[in-house]
Amino acid sequence: MFAIYLLAFIAITNVFAFQSNDIYDEVRGSRNLTGKVVLVTGSSSGIGEQIVKLFSALGANVVVTGTKDADIQRVVKEAQDLSPQKLKPLGLAADLTKTDELEKLVNETIKTFTKLDVLVNNAGIYLTANLMDKKFWDTFAAYEKIDVTAALQLIQQAVPYLQKTKGSIISISSVIIQRPQKGMLAYGLAKECLDMSTRQKGMLAYGLAKECLDMSTRVLSLELAPLIRVNAISPGSVLSHPLNTTDPVAVAQYNKTIKSTPLARIGQPSDIAKGVVFLASSDAEFITGHNLVIDGGLNYNMDSNFSNP
Repeated sequence: MFAIYLLAFIAITNVFAFQSNDIYDEVRGSRNLTGKVVLVTGSSSGIGEQIVKLFSALGANVVVTGTKDADIQRVVKEAQDLSPQKLKPLGLAADLTKTDELEKLVNETIKTFTKLDVLVNNAGIYLTANLMDKKFWDTFAAYEKIDVTAALQLIQQAVPYLQKTKGSIISISSVIIQRPQKGMLAYGLAKECLDMSTRQKGMLAYGLAKECLDMSTRVLSLELAPLIRVNAISPGSVLSHPLNTTDPVAVAQYNKTIKSTPLARIGQPSDIAKGVVFLASSDAEFITGHNLVIDGGLNYNMDSNFSNP
């Protein structure tokens, strides 16, 4: 009888040992993205550029998009140089305000790589306008076209392929939605819409129309589960392009950001790229409907005038 108990104990121990080793091995290999296909909008410069470069460096096939072919081809070459297997990215110029060009992005990705594992809605614009400014509604319309409509249309196009790979959708939002800023109403509304696809099943259209607030990551995390995970990232201030040291306003805002950030530096595109890779990796396989703030703690120190010179 003792021998039977001993064998049972050994068997159970071996099971736990196997599970533990399996977990450790999975985490060790979680950033090996060989064989994955990643489409990132707005990836010919700034944060998007760093996202495709990091994915490429980790072995993935990437799609570089933008509006200027020269920038696209530069990033394609640099991302290929970073690839362990020297995989050449697909470079595609696209106007995201045109539905046919959004369809082209997805179709060309599938035609080239046969599948899609990760969609990153990174493309966006940055404009300011107070409600009483004559340009307010033009500003809001511009945000709605790029940050909301284009992102949701692209998701709609990509879902059939992401379902096949049990893929992931990640949208780049902003900490502005958590800390109201003067002159940032149009920007904040658009970013809240982008964050809002995840609250109640079947309520996406209603939520966008009635709230335009916090819904593009929550509703879709429910509607597209369990096959597709949907998350967002809210960056703080990020130095997406080299600082113009001849512009006193830009320099003042840069210094103000560092002073206001608990971690005492401005964000870098690589900080956001690392977050995107994490959410796309197997380490985040039980995370959906989440908005990951990557801001060095800045949002805790932002007053309502922070974004204004």
